[in-house]
Amino acid sequence: MSIIGIEEIFLAVKNMEKSIEFYNGILGIPIDKQDSERTYLQTERGHIVLQIINHTGRHNGGGPLHFAFTVTEDSFDEISEKFKGGMYFTRGPYGEKGKGRALFIIDPDGNEAEINTRYLYGTPKRN
Repeated sequence: MSIIGIEEIFLAVKNMEKSIEFYNGILGIPIDKQDSERTYLQTERGHIVLQIINHTGRHNGGGPLHFAFTVTEDSFDEISEKFKGGMYFTRGPYGEKGKGRALFIIDPDGNEAEINTRYLYGTPKRN
């Protein structure tokens, strides 16, 4: 089994402007996309999403923290197989082999862990 790296982390933030100043202004992580509730900061091999507390959008039920691991296609199949049977709550898998797949898993503490293959095929495009 091979976890290649961390693909994304969703961070709950209280003040978007201060968070953008820290991650973009001081650390220099480029902004890829922004809306009224979240800001996507893109690194070469992953991204950070700053998401305002009490948001209405993605990962609302994803626990205190959402994070995603990039895995190989073979590892995706191997890990997905381990979660069949319902011992943990999952969503997915979604997507197509060779184009990017994702599986969402709630860990024992209520955090939402994701495995996916998107970064194997370049930087994901956001609409």
